[in-house]
Amino acid sequence: MSIQTNRPFQAPRPNQYPPIPDPIHRKDWYGNSFLPGPNPIFSDLITATFMINTPKFLLKMQRKYGSSCSFFLSRRLFIGLFSPSAVHEVTVAQQHNFVKGVGFARMRKVLGEGLLTNEEPIHLAHRRMMQPPFHHGNLDSYVAIMHNLINEHTNIWRGKSSIDLAPEMMALTLEIVSQCLFGLDSHQYTQDIAESMEVAIDRIERTMLPGLERFDKSVFRYFKKFEIASDNLVDIAEAIINKRLASNEKKDDDLLGILLQMRDQISIDHIRDEVLTLILSGHETTANVMSWAFSYLSKNLAVRKMLEDEADKAAWIKEDRTPTYQELEDSSPVASAILQETMRLAPPVWVAPRIAIVDCVIDGVKIPKGAHVLLSQYVTHRNPRYFPNPEQWKPARWLGTNFEKSLPNGAYFPFGGGGRKCLGEYFALAEARLILLMVAKNFRLDGSFPKAQPRATYRPKGAVKNKVITR
Repeated sequence: MSIQTNRPFQAPRPNQYPPIPDPIHRKDWYGNSFLPGPNPIFSDLITATFMINTPKFLLKMQRKYGSSCSFFLSRRLFIGLFSPSAVHEVTVAQQHNFVKGVGFARMRKVLGEGLLTNEEPIHLAHRRMMQPPFHHGNLDSYVAIMHNLINEHTNIWRGKSSIDLAPEMMALTLEIVSQCLFGLDSHQYTQDIAESMEVAIDRIERTMLPGLERFDKSVFRYFKKFEIASDNLVDIAEAIINKRLASNEKKDDDLLGILLQMRDQISIDHIRDEVLTLILSGHETTANVMSWAFSYLSKNLAVRKMLEDEADKAAWIKEDRTPTYQELEDSSPVASAILQETMRLAPPVWVAPRIAIVDCVIDGVKIPKGAHVLLSQYVTHRNPRYFPNPEQWKPARWLGTNFEKSLPNGAYFPFGGGGRKCLGEYFALAEARLILLMVAKNFRLDGSFPKAQPRATYRPKGAVKNKVITR
């Protein structure tokens, strides 16, 4: 049985979603004394600066103007909100006053109406359907699959003098997601996904500003390649679904099986969109975190030695067996601290754009209906009030029990917050801890520290070549 679906790239925004208010144009903005910012007359120059290096631009805005500021991009009003309390209000306390903002309309062209991009009322219904596979009770079985796949993948490194770390992490995390959530071998799709995702991730971020969407149907190759990449990823997601349908397997213990059993409640289009979303959020983000983590470890030999000692002492590693999820968590305080600090400085999702659909007040600032609001993990995670020496990679700050508890809500949010918090948080952390510890037990990776390539995700630039030394 084969399926035919509507493709996300040309699909309209669903009518069930809250309507998006008209934007606030520069000519209609009369200012707000609580919102400092650059002179609106320079908005075209500011837009260019924003596009060149968006994280750096947002951090500069915060350092110059404080926890809230206004500026104009494409002559539309944007409000940067960087305090923990503002983050908490937008993502949790007043989350229903906002819909997804710039970038997500572009992301929808690749992922359709999956959990990462959809709005209420579709979001809550889909989230409830997708929760069972991520329940804590399933984590032990996932850890067993992850353990075997990490062993298989990294054993190939033995005898190699070097590896391209970023592609290696992408391939490994894609196989983990495929086996755990889709019940299939991903090797036949690895190269196609990597090539198409590279284009899609770039275009989502580089074409996110209002107005650029008018070029989607143009003859410009840059935009045409965006549509081709989106359609290629759709082909892969549909192939995964068709393969399961053709097999007549009645598996309902993985995510794909559960969704296919619910076809009376969720359309094939929506199932396809959730597969696409997990291909991105389930492997791209984790792979980036791992590439950053090993790069930081290569620069910080004392921390690497602490991780190696932790791996050498872990009973499940010494006994050559699979740990339970709880055993993995209990045996990895250093690995966990490394991940927390890496996600602080290199958050896989580094900006959280919203649009206000009603007038509201956030952290004392009046937000008018139609304003674009930008939260940023990259910026808020660098607040020196909560993270002394914020640019220093220091996992030791997370060791012990008091530091994380001392942080106010919204100060640290690598997985988002509220009803939009990442459903796969514990899955991703288990996977990342396993990779760190199992690699540390057997290898040392040494490479130059990569430059950042902030796109839809916070990527390291290039292949990130590393020498491999077997321990």
